[in-house]
Amino acid sequence: MYKPLATIALVLLAGCGDNNAQTVDASVPHPDGSAAVDADVDAPSGVDFTETYESGTQDVGNWVLSTNAVRPRMINATGGNPDSFLYSEVSSAIPTWSTASTRYQPGVNDDSKRDSVFVGDYYTAAIKKLSVDLQVIQPGSWATDRAVTLHLISWDTTNNGIAYDATYTLPDIPDVPVGWQHYEVTIDAQSPTIPTGWLINRGDGTPGTDADWATFMHQIDLVGFGYWKPGFFYPSLGLWQLGIDNVHITARP
Repeated sequence: MYKPLATIALVLLAGCGDNNAQTVDASVPHPDGSAAVDADVDAPSGVDFTETYESGTQDVGNWVLSTNAVRPRMINATGGNPDSFLYSEVSSAIPTWSTASTRYQPGVNDDSKRDSVFVGDYYTAAIKKLSVDLQVIQPGSWATDRAVTLHLISWDTTNNGIAYDATYTLPDIPDVPVGWQHYEVTIDAQSPTIPTGWLINRGDGTPGTDADWATFMHQIDLVGFGYWKPGFFYPSLGLWQLGIDNVHITARP
């Protein structure tokens, strides 16, 4: 069943967390007693950065899985790939780790947004690749048509809506992945044409052009890694417990 990209986009921060528009409360303790997230670490400069959740790189992008304040969002000191990782929970049909700029959806979950190295002008920075390590600790509802999708959005501040929306979906994952898995997507922000595998739409839902790709790459306002594919409907059953580690953005091939 088709699920419009615009619908998914609006859900990522405004409702990916248990259909709730509350702000993430990073102070909620995790049952294992691990320390709470430090949400005040400044983003580094440069275009070759990996967020490892070790000392000095903690929560640069403020990656959010749930907007429900009762859900834990914790940096665990052990169990990552390796060592520390970010843990969170969500009850959602499309579980998605996302980071957004302060331009995205003004007035909605503003405390969760961060102008970090993961958003902004990809074209000028010549971004080539995004990658991430993900772990499914407990699946909510798995289906054979799930896959990891990278979702990018540009926000139109003049018209207060989505300007551009693009996705790249990796191969299907028939069964729940076990342990940490590495996923990477080539972006090629300075490509004169839409890179192979990418789907891009304008905010009105019409397909984007090669020229639109360059305009879009000049302003990325939301980045999401999720277990879903565009064009599919998924049931919202059960609680997802997920981990994220080694979120990497680079201008290198």
